Amino acid sequence: MDATEALLKELTEAHGVPGHEAKIRSVARRHLEPLGALEQDKIGSLICKQPGTSETPRVMLAGHLDEIGFMIKHITKEGFLKFLPLGGWFDQVLLGQRVVVKTGKGDVIGVIGAKPPHLLPPDERNKVVEKKAMYIDIGATSGEEVEAAGVRVGDPVVPLADFRVLANPKTYLSKAFDNRVGCALVIQTLQALQAESHPNTVYGVTTVMEEVGVRGATTRA
Repeated sequence: MDATEALLKELTEAHGVPGHEAKIRSVARRHLEPLGALEQDKIGSLICKQPGTSETPRVMLAGHLDEIGFMIKHITKEGFLKFLPLGGWFDQVLLGQRVVVKTGKGDVIGVIGAKPPHLLPPDERNKVVEKKAMYIDIGATSGEEVEAAGVRVGDPVVPLADFRVLANPKTYLSKAFDNRVGCALVIQTLQALQAESHPNTVYGVTTVMEEVGVRGATTRA
């Protein structure tokens, strides 16, 4: 695995839905600290300033830290977790996805399910199941068991997916390529510019909450 693949693996496997970017921000911080003057703004974006030979023009390179995920909105008495999407999801790709619920007690593994086809009326069996009909199953059989596992309403949820190199070694499989690839480009561009003389001031920025309104990029610009 070369340096780019190792960086992509580290960035994509870190968790960080909008508003909960602490884990992925710590990874980005470790890579950016040697590359310039680093600061964090009040909503959590990281800004790495790398001066050139001129103060202007000022150039911002931005990639967002957050990934699409979910948030727990309701716990049923049977122990199922109803959820809201954070970012855009196609309903048809969700069923069977393994997920991680990020709780105050630690990670809880689950899977997204819905009512099985043989319990549906015939006219519904060939329709795409909507998110509102889905739930996360963590293996609990009651709301009390969910509470004992540490899951609470408002907890963030991320897909469970490892970084893999595919049959063509130039292609990869993982979650969160949007936009951890952009974060990798910011890091590697600043690394390359360390050895170059350029008439600019470059800001490498890893932003937060892009998936819910481009908030970090807006405030940083």
